[in-house]
Amino acid sequence: MIVSTTLTGSNAKIIGDALASVLQQVNRCIVIDTGAQDDTIDVARRVAGDKLLLREFPWKNDFAAARNFALDAAAEAGATWGVTLDTDERLLFDREFDLARALARTEAQVCMVDDDVRSYSKERIVRLPATVRWEGPTHECLMGRTTAGTLNLRGVRFHELPKDPAGIRRKFERDVAILKRYTKQHAKQARWFYYLGASHKHLGEFAAAIAAFQACAELRGWDEEGAWACYGAAECCCSLLRWLDAVQFCAAGLAIRPATAELAWLAGFAAYKAQRYDDAVAWSNMAIANGLFRGRGAQFERIGFRHLPGLYEGPFDVLRWTYQALGNGKAAAEALRDYERAQRARAAAQAT
Repeated sequence: MIVSTTLTGSNAKIIGDALASVLQQVNRCIVIDTGAQDDTIDVARRVAGDKLLLREFPWKNDFAAARNFALDAAAEAGATWGVTLDTDERLLFDREFDLARALARTEAQVCMVDDDVRSYSKERIVRLPATVRWEGPTHECLMGRTTAGTLNLRGVRFHELPKDPAGIRRKFERDVAILKRYTKQHAKQARWFYYLGASHKHLGEFAAAIAAFQACAELRGWDEEGAWACYGAAECCCSLLRWLDAVQFCAAGLAIRPATAELAWLAGFAAYKAQRYDDAVAWSNMAIANGLFRGRGAQFERIGFRHLPGLYEGPFDVLRWTYQALGNGKAAAEALRDYERAQRARAAAQAT
């Protein structure tokens, strides 16, 4: 039996579409009321009908605690799979896709689901009773998950509703406050420094973001995360016009995970801005070699942390402007043609 689990406060305007997006693929929909003050539950009842199960969990400002409660509630309801579905998410299934059939074919414990533009993945489907548990008060992750026990599920993607600027700011201010406390308590765990850096970055607090990203990278946890922390630090340096510092962070990230083509692309861009044109050409060609257009990027496993333009057309964009600055019109024109081809290739890949 497949059961979706949805945590909700006062989300009457959006919970209906969330539940409707998964209703035909699951047997039951568990809605966990964390303190709704509007008609959220009435909306859920109208949409889910007799598939609805209601549970209550007083909000404790801890997403991991709430998600673990949801896993347990699904298992108690007799589910063999739990599908995490937030109120601001919509699951998008391919026309002929059957979730039950797909899950019956796998021995995985956890299924990852891509977002609708394939820029990152989330842990969204868990075999029950769970051998993994959520950890972290925000930006929570499934601890105990192994590579061998994880499947990147094809045939389904998720779409996340955009937040308005005020809502985005409130979210990141909340996350900074939570993660500042949490990193003091878990000073040896890289993950939380990464998301502290990301939260500072979204608030425009670039110096604080760089410090947090650097702490994440130096703790040397998960290689992909450490490399991407260097990418985040480099982006912040670019925002501060510290071009050569950006290049240094990109180089540090490539030392952690050399296959991260986006780091070479960003290093090429920063080198171009610093007028280090030969370096810009060299970095860009490195990005192309490990990218997804005329490169070998597809052979490197990626769980998350992708910037698709950097994997496709970005390096050619740097090359066309660099060659133009060098006065090489022929090379600039060829780079422009490759840039346009790579853009089309990315659009085609995202459409499949």
